[in-house]
Amino acid sequence: MLTSISRNAFILAAFAIVCTAAIAIVNVLSKPVIEQQEQKALLKIVNQLIPAQSYNNDLFASCFTVRDDVLLGEGELQKVFLAKKDNQAVALMLEASSFRGYAGEIKLAIGIYENGQLAGVRVISHTETPGLGDKIQANKSAWIYSFNNKSYQQAQDKRWDVSKNGGDFDAFTGATITPRAVISAVKNALIYFEKNKETLFERQANCGEANE
Repeated sequence: MLTSISRNAFILAAFAIVCTAAIAIVNVLSKPVIEQQEQKALLKIVNQLIPAQSYNNDLFASCFTVRDDVLLGEGELQKVFLAKKDNQAVALMLEASSFRGYAGEIKLAIGIYENGQLAGVRVISHTETPGLGDKIQANKSAWIYSFNNKSYQQAQDKRWDVSKNGGDFDAFTGATITPRAVISAVKNALIYFEKNKETLFERQANCGEANE
């Protein structure tokens, strides 16, 4: 009886080890493919915000990470991609996060021209309510395009809110929290840009390295 139990326990243990090893191998093998797909998706977003013909450098070779717990998302390393034409600054794409959404983190890609004007905004990921908060997606509504060509001036801070609060941006019926979270995140990203503009376009690529 004990021998049978020991044998079964050994078989189960061996099976668990094999399964764990198989999962680990699959993860290792699939990681480069996943990263490549993520890069393609991100490049697609970048080219929606910054026209490909406006720059001639390798965006991914220009990538570096930054961190600002107040303006870009608490505890988050965010990627920045520089767009240059003949080594002259054109624009950048800055990642930012908001944790003020209705259902959790909203990850954004924010294109900003060298003069501080918004090239555009896209949602990278979110968990907002389908049919309500997901209208922040470009394929769900045109709302996200309302950021195009806007810029931030402290004297006009109150305009960076939903229209029912006197701001320039529409809210969604039944979902005010989500658009306000995005508006605030974009505004903060523009503030971050203005505070760091002098050095951002001179930063060295370091994606994958810790940086603050």
